[in-house]
Amino acid sequence: MTIEQIKSLLARFYEGQTTPEEERLLAAYFRREDVPEELQEDKQLFLLLAQTSDQEMPTDIAEEITAFVNNLGQTKIQPLIPEDKQRKGVIFRLKTPPKMWYRVAATVAILIALGGGVIAYQKQNDPFRDTCSTPEEAAAELHKANAMITKASQQCLAPTRNAFEQVEDTKEIINKHITF
Repeated sequence: MTIEQIKSLLARFYEGQTTPEEERLLAAYFRREDVPEELQEDKQLFLLLAQTSDQEMPTDIAEEITAFVNNLGQTKIQPLIPEDKQRKGVIFRLKTPPKMWYRVAATVAILIALGGGVIAYQKQNDPFRDTCSTPEEAAAELHKANAMITKASQQCLAPTRNAFEQVEDTKEIINKHITF
């Protein structure tokens, strides 16, 4: 097989359009020693897949995943307004909206308000007037402003870090039960 044919099969593989026979051809190709440098990462992937393909998924995990997938269609979204009090349009909302979005929206609103205040203040005063008499004084003011912005952005990003930590914890739990 030529490298162009392998690359074409790889593209189809990554799009999920290969047949089992084509996947076996790719696996056989990547078991060879003379794989070009540009395809080494793909070779590592296929070798890893070959190692894990013999492993069985624990039955309790398979049952849990099957039950979860089967229940997806049965999950109902709770309407914000009870059915008997709804008007023409129906509004659906989650029972508990994500709190992070409130913080993000509040931060954006504060930044817009501050920006509007700065613009209004500059229009009142001469925008070309120097506010600092020396470069050192200007640098000190810049450091103060940078510290304020850094503190505000850290406070806004704290909930995001907590969400990422929860995602990582969930990944660890799932990875304990599924081995590759």
